[in-house]
Amino acid sequence: MTQALNPSLQNQVALITGGGRGIGAATAEALANKGAYVVVASRTQEELSATVDRIRSSGLSASLIVLDVADEAAVEAAFAKIATDFGRLDLLINNAAMMLSGPFTDLAMSDWDRLMAVNLRGAVLCAQQAFRLMRERGGAIVNVSSLGGVAGTEKFPGYTAYTVSKFALTGLTEALAAEGRDCGIRVNGVAPGAVDTAMLRQAAPHLRTRTGPVDVAKVIAFLCDPAESGCMTGATLVINSNL
Repeated sequence: MTQALNPSLQNQVALITGGGRGIGAATAEALANKGAYVVVASRTQEELSATVDRIRSSGLSASLIVLDVADEAAVEAAFAKIATDFGRLDLLINNAAMMLSGPFTDLAMSDWDRLMAVNLRGAVLCAQQAFRLMRERGGAIVNVSSLGGVAGTEKFPGYTAYTVSKFALTGLTEALAAEGRDCGIRVNGVAPGAVDTAMLRQAAPHLRTRTGPVDVAKVIAFLCDPAESGCMTGATLVINSNL
């Protein structure tokens, strides 16, 4: 049986939203390789099962929860299951997201609301539940923002809703870092540019990048590991993609 490659997160329990593919799946593998028991969550069971099977085939530990992060009751149930199954949560990766594009004047408010519900509300709901499980022993939360959510970076027409949601997620990172400081909860973020994922290929097929999910997952794993980043909270690390 293959053992964790670098078990610095041994016995830690990690929840990764949007964990069925792309950055989420790569992060689940990276954290499992550090010794964590990973729980991957998304709305698509088939993708989640593939991620879990891949991790387990290496002799590492993983399970799945089918979850719409925008659904408050579903989030509460998911965290209740984690509390029952493990009695703890040490790491939360708020990675679930959606992207839509099109002229701002044609943007339907129903689309705006759905994107904000997934990209921002979902992160808030999950972080709130994570705080409740982490406040006694501490933990780490990593929010996956975007280069588009960083002031002064180039913005592109057609992505107003996505850009606004990621700016909000960057602000949420700083606010939650202040909330969590006294109870040992570190909250940081990553802000990658273009990453070669299915979501990018669907929403912006004209973009090309050599930066892949594994590259971002390495940075997330660094932020999760107190031995490597224990002095950091409230930071959002910018990843300028290799185009």
